[in-house]
Amino acid sequence: MRPVLKRIAVNGLLSALLLGLIGLGFTELAGIWLTTQSTERRAAPAPVPLDGDDPTTSLLRYRVPLTMAGWGVAFVVVGELGLYLWRGRRPVDGSAAAKGLKPDTAEVLLEELLQQLESGQTPPPAEAKPVLAVPPPSPSLPITENSPSQPNDQPA
Repeated sequence: MRPVLKRIAVNGLLSALLLGLIGLGFTELAGIWLTTQSTERRAAPAPVPLDGDDPTTSLLRYRVPLTMAGWGVAFVVVGELGLYLWRGRRPVDGSAAAKGLKPDTAEVLLEELLQQLESGQTPPPAEAKPVLAVPPPSPSLPITENSPSQPNDQPA
């Protein structure tokens, strides 16, 4: 369960930071939009405070980023726990012996060759293939003449 908690902590922190920054951007956009909207359409627009003490904007300034960060962490926690329950506990060592699988014969032979090369021994000689004295036959006959032919040159 420890690796899951570590993944939750790392991914939750990253998602909280990212969504908090996005929430700050949304808050600024909402504050700009709210200050430009008039409450009454026919009346003269209310004066907008220049110092940014609008109560709605100040409420949004901390609630939106915190809410988005909280939902991001909750999503990561639910996702990571769901993956842990679905996949189960995985072995820490990724080798075939830890997984209970037999190693491939080619892999075993390659490991033996690497050990021989590292120890300074020469690997056993490979089987030599027989050399053919006669080349294999060609599927087409060779061209004896490579001159263009014209239809008028043929006898009638």
